[in-house]
Parts: sequence; structure tokens; C-alpha cells
Amino acid sequence: SVYTLRYGYTAANTGCYNEDSLDVDVVPPDLANAGLDSSVCIDIGQVQFNGTPNTGSTGFWTGNAIDSVGLYNVTNAGNYNFTYSYGEGNCLTTDDVQLTVNTLPVVDAGLDLNFCVDAGLQTLLGSPTGGNWSGTGIVSGTNNFDPSLATVGIHSIVYHYTDGNSCDSRDTMTIRVNALPIVNAGVDTILCDQLIPVTFSGQPVGGVWLGSGVTSGGVFTPNGVSVYTLRYGYTAANTGCYNEDSLDVD
Repeated sequence: SVYTLRYGYTAANTGCYNEDSLDVDVVPPDLANAGLDSSVCIDIGQVQFNGTPNTGSTGFWTGNAIDSVGLYNVTNAGNYNFTYSYGEGNCLTTDDVQLTVNTLPVVDAGLDLNFCVDAGLQTLLGSPTGGNWSGTGIVSGTNNFDPSLATVGIHSIVYHYTDGNSCDSRDTMTIRVNALPIVNAGVDTILCDQLIPVTFSGQPVGGVWLGSGVTSGGVFTPNGVSVYTLRYGYTAANTGCYNEDSLDVD
């Protein structure tokens, strides 16, 4: 509406009166709008707020170390309130918005591990449950590690987890895949069928012989015409990996 205001004055020395008027046009103010409340993760770095209206130079932000154009540096978790102001004088309006800064989940991939290359599928357990594994040797879409797929060597395996706030974190573990020892039982042998013991020696020393008619120490005594398959097995002391080789005794 338009309001007409009059100002009247009477001169003290003459008693004469006069007046003047002005019109006041009362208009609705442009309402400041700070936007919707929101949440972010603590590792986002910066958040840019955008208030409306944003024409001209009369809109500005205040609160919790936000700069006047709405740029906020995220450093700590918690709830933070900011105010967007728009207009000047009697037409100044304000609106508040809240930002929730969430911490990152604490993620643990577990201790570093060692496997022999023939160990078969190994189930990995990360914390919290429900995350995803990646890296050489991980069977796609599972929490299984296949040493034979990874091959011999040292591999970095990553466990990645996203929580209910859409905040994510990861942890890395190391898996060493060890080669099997190289085992040699020796060459195939022909023996006469006589009860005369023959001692076989496998490499590396310290293994165990297996098979019909042979002792664990490699002493074989023929006992009937046939082909005997003797196996020599060895476990590496430094890795615990086992391998074997065989020979035929005719």
C-alpha cells in the first residue's frame, strides 16, 4: 500500500502554520532463502552455500567462520548453523540453514597375511562388515582371495566401506603369496625283486617319503614284481609351503 505522511509546523514568532507530505510505498520484502539443511563427510574439504535471491550485492552469509559469499571450510565434525541475509535497512531478511558434518567410518582390513600359492580360496573379513574388497587376487564381487590368481609376490589388498551417511573410508592390508618349494625325488629306477633295501634321497633334504614299501626316511625294499610309485614331500621351514615329487620303481 501507499501511505501519505504529512509534516506540519507552526512558526513560534508568527503563529503561522504550514505542512508538507510524502508518500511511503510499503512493498513486501524479498525473503532470504538459505536453502535446505544438509549433511557432508568431514573429508569433503569445502562447502559452497548458495542463498537466494542472489542478485546485486546485498546478500551475505554469517556464522561459524563462513565467508560472506558462502564458502565454508570443513574441519571438524558436528552441527553448524549459518545465516543468509538479503536486503538492506527495513527490507533486510534472514534465513538459517544447518550443516551436519559426519565423521568417516573406522575401517579395518585386518592383519597382513601369508598364503602358499596353492592354498585355494581364502575368505577375508573386514570391519565393519558389508564393505568391498579390491586388489590383485580378489575374486570379483566377493571377499575371497585366490593366491593362484594373484601369483607369487606381495600384494596390496584394499577394504572399502561406506556407512549410512554415505561417508566412506578404506584400509589396506598386505598379502604375501609364497611359492612352493622345488622338490626332486630323483629319476625313475629299475630294481630286481630281491629283499635288498635301497635308500632313496630326495631334495631338499629333510623331507618325507610316502608310498608302498618305503619308509619315511626313503628306504625301499622290493617285495614282488610291480611298478611302485614313491613320493617325496617337503615343507619349507620359512613359509610352511609343501610340495612333492614322485618316481617310479619298476
